[in-house]
Amino acid sequence: MSGVAGIVLSDNGRPAATGDIQEMLSRMRHRARDGSSWWADGSVALGHAWLDTTGEGGPGPLTTAGGKLAVTADCRLDNRDELLARLGLRDRSVADAMLMMRAYLKWGEACPTYLQGDFAFAIWDGERRALFCARDHFGVKPFYYHSSDKRFAFASEISPILALDGVGRRISEHQISGFLAGLPDDPQATPYSEIFRLPARHSLTVTGDHVVLRRYWQIEPSQRPLRSDAAEEFRHLFSQSVQNRMRGTPAVGAMLSGGLDSSSIACVAGLRNAAERKPRLKTFSLVFEKGSSMDEKPFIDAVLDQRPVDGTLIAVGNYAPFAEFERILEEQEGTFLAPGLSLSRNIYRTAGAKGVRVLLDGHGGDEVVSQGHGYLHELANAGKWLDLWRELHGAANTYGDGMLGLYFKFLAIYGPAWRIVRLRREMNRVLARLQRKPRQAPRAAWGGLVNPELARRTDLPERFRRAGHMPPSVRASEALTHRWLLSNGLVPHAFEVLDKAAANFGVEPRYPFWDKPLVEFCLSLPGKEKLQNGFGRHVLRQAMQDILPPTVQWRRDKIDFTANLVKGMLGNHRELLDRLLISDSERIAPYVNLPEVNAVYERMLRQPEQATLPDVQHVWRSVSLSLWLRQVQGSPA
Repeated sequence: MSGVAGIVLSDNGRPAATGDIQEMLSRMRHRARDGSSWWADGSVALGHAWLDTTGEGGPGPLTTAGGKLAVTADCRLDNRDELLARLGLRDRSVADAMLMMRAYLKWGEACPTYLQGDFAFAIWDGERRALFCARDHFGVKPFYYHSSDKRFAFASEISPILALDGVGRRISEHQISGFLAGLPDDPQATPYSEIFRLPARHSLTVTGDHVVLRRYWQIEPSQRPLRSDAAEEFRHLFSQSVQNRMRGTPAVGAMLSGGLDSSSIACVAGLRNAAERKPRLKTFSLVFEKGSSMDEKPFIDAVLDQRPVDGTLIAVGNYAPFAEFERILEEQEGTFLAPGLSLSRNIYRTAGAKGVRVLLDGHGGDEVVSQGHGYLHELANAGKWLDLWRELHGAANTYGDGMLGLYFKFLAIYGPAWRIVRLRREMNRVLARLQRKPRQAPRAAWGGLVNPELARRTDLPERFRRAGHMPPSVRASEALTHRWLLSNGLVPHAFEVLDKAAANFGVEPRYPFWDKPLVEFCLSLPGKEKLQNGFGRHVLRQAMQDILPPTVQWRRDKIDFTANLVKGMLGNHRELLDRLLISDSERIAPYVNLPEVNAVYERMLRQPEQATLPDVQHVWRSVSLSLWLRQVQGSPA
């Protein structure tokens, strides 16, 4: 978990202010557990905050080609052997950042297409007087920047850029409306109008007063022919991905929730350590009270009992979702869509205190492998009603929905029943006109949380139409559904949130499911490999045969955090909620639809057991926004 920073002045004759780069690095000292350094040449300065997680020798920036190239990078490359061969290099100890510069020398601005792993880097090309920047395929590593006619500045976090003179702090209404709607639809926007993010799978070239953004890759299925045994291929790719992410420091641990994803990683990594006679893998688990809807201890115990891992159990008693929240907002540098982040921070804090620097995380397994729900639409759209009936029988057992109800939903969308549904709608409209009932205004697609005037100013209805709903043509295909979910703006948003939280405890999260070859392979799988007999991610379950305990491998349930959030908010933060949503509500009034939020809050107080996830999101996002606005605007006198 390193950090990068840099400044390029458009006036080539004017030296870069070394004080500025030093101030930027001081804002990221939590990323510099192993030191920081900077390099300057005329109007350019690059900085590097270093946390050693790959076993390489010393912090950057690094230079090559007689000092004509310089690089600062937060990176881990997984295809080092391939790159060394392609570049004709024999020194296997060469640093990842140096490999990047060699790749740039050979392939120019096409070099990111040859890289695999997690990276955010910037290369200064002295001959071209150009700065070339790139961010990895899925946005695991963050990269923010500010551009004006006099200066281009970048960093791994926002606060180092805000520290520079001339960078405005005007908050972005566009971003606020997207946050309230749960719609991170703009891959470049940040909470501040003058600071932007480099989107995942994009590069950026800065020359003079020109800034050119290019996409170097897009999410597509693998073009390699599928093997007859998909589970065996998955196991090979997944095991290789876990191994790649264990590279470097011996201080590697793993999250272990008891779910399918984290358990698969912990078991594969633990077995690998045992085979190589390394110390037992450290795992970290949150444990809720027995009988709680959040209790996964039986599944955690199954892994701890059967696999060579050293488990640390972190007791979660009286959960308080807004505990340390002002500190969390400072870390996140804005609002974020992760109500359970305080729980993740407990794991990072404990792992860091035990000397763990790299933490393997099962985040994203649902999206990468896919639950395969699009396969149900695929069967219905193809008119395979008997196959759909059989599959729904298993799905009903898994998800608890009535089989007939599920079947009718698909008939209504794809089958002859759509005519009945349309006729019923027409009859209801006629009856409503005859009875002269006042027509209710339709509820906004995002739940009515956003102030209507703000929604209009920020073009939220059109944005939601473009990015908030999966188009029917996409939903009818499992392959298209899968790709749409992986391309969603929530993916890089989640990585940025977790990156900032972990960095404060000297921990680097790594995500074995977000491996480029593995993602491409999963996208190429037919729907029946993802959903069988109601079991989503079926290929993963098969691949983990004899690796996962069967109770975890074939578990059907999925933890719902809603009840726990409601209990925590009302039980521990009632006074805070009353103050921010009622007595001090004027702070959020320009942004939030207060009548809607107050109605939801009153309903939650009366019947907390009936609160839905949208209800929780209304309250949590409104309170989060109020606390953040108080930070950036200051408390009233």
